[in-house]
Amino acid sequence: METYINNNKKPEITVIIPSYNVKEYIEECLESLKNQTFTDFEVLCVDDGSNDGTADIIKEYAVSDPRFQYVSMDHCGKAGLMRNEGIKRAKGEYLLFLDSDDFFEPELLEHSLNKIKVDQADVCMYDARLYFGDTGKYRKSNVMQKKEYLPQTMPVEGKTFPYVFNIGTGCPWTSLFKKSLIDENKLEFMALSRSNDIYFVNMALVLAKRITMLPEVLVNYRQRSTSLQANNTKTPWDWYEALKAIRDKLKELDLYDTVETSFKNLAFGVSIYNLCSLKVGEAFCEIYERLNSEIFAEFELDDFTEEECYSYNGAKYQIYMQMKECSAVEYLFRQAQEMKEWQSRAKKAEKELQKLKSSTTLKAGKALLYIPKKLKHLNGKK
Repeated sequence: METYINNNKKPEITVIIPSYNVKEYIEECLESLKNQTFTDFEVLCVDDGSNDGTADIIKEYAVSDPRFQYVSMDHCGKAGLMRNEGIKRAKGEYLLFLDSDDFFEPELLEHSLNKIKVDQADVCMYDARLYFGDTGKYRKSNVMQKKEYLPQTMPVEGKTFPYVFNIGTGCPWTSLFKKSLIDENKLEFMALSRSNDIYFVNMALVLAKRITMLPEVLVNYRQRSTSLQANNTKTPWDWYEALKAIRDKLKELDLYDTVETSFKNLAFGVSIYNLCSLKVGEAFCEIYERLNSEIFAEFELDDFTEEECYSYNGAKYQIYMQMKECSAVEYLFRQAQEMKEWQSRAKKAEKELQKLKSSTTLKAGKALLYIPKKLKHLNGKK
């Protein structure tokens, strides 16, 4: 294992970043950390055997800035194992787990650290927004931090907060964690190709004595088709293994009954989300039928009521009700029919729009709009 280390000082924050073949994005990621308003941190870039030049860029940062470190691993394809390696090496009192294709607001470290210290918390959660690299546009996200579930007073205890598993998405890069919370509870990321973070994040939240929150966007989450989240057909059951691990640990710690409704909504939302994100019919049908035949019952969701369902899962509940009525093939047929009807309505609307554009009334309207513009132009010449 190759390591470039230039800093023996104990920093306040350790930033852990797994990377693999992200040459196109890694410099923007690291530069956004280099430009943070808070400077007492170390960055551990744990690289999974990149072969596209990513490692060279990280090494350049490690040579030029003692806060950056390059750690090389043999390729495993599991970001969870890379994050665990970072935890072992971390010197900071607080940990941030960020992704190598994202970039961050300059105040990320300063604001999250100030908040976690002021509230003497174990976890500080903050917001993120979507970034579309092909257009350079940003879009607000309503799921990274669900505002309707923010507590009235903070901090809150994880196990007594009714929405402990539901306020965020389970991704690690929207939270700052106190390292002692991780060490004392021996928390690790799961060795999964996808969904490796669901167990870690949710167990950290439920075990935290004090959780605080910042309703502030501090992360720019890049949307790209080649990310792990966009390609779940190869490992369609990782989310299921993660949910089982959470449930089993909650029962082992005698916490399940305390957080049952929150966990059920987590399991429900994750199950339906992963089903609907599949793009291959065979995998979709396999998961659909198994959800109906055994997994819903396994997570005590076979008779999940609308009253138990939190509002953010409302659209998924409609899918759930359809699933209870028909097979996977019938469901897909219904969806195809609805799509055809929607396309037909869209075509009709397009034709009506074209008629309107060519109508005499519209042309007259354009002429009327043109007159004051022309007068304004002429007045400007005087």
